[in-house]
Amino acid sequence: SRSKAIIKMQNALNEMVIDGIKTNIPLHRVIMEDATFKKGEANIHYLEKMLGVNNS
Repeated sequence: SRSKAIIKMQNALNEMVIDGIKTNIPLHRVIMEDATFKKGEANIHYLEKMLGVNNS
């Protein structure tokens, strides 16, 4: 199920350690906690809205 997959991803992200370079792991942690994402309501504009990107 979606909720089980999200929990697995959260566990994997929490165990991930990468030294020496910047990663987008913190962003993925935030996404995994987001209610819109958890409910499966994210669309193609989800990330733009979440990051406050204005493409006008």
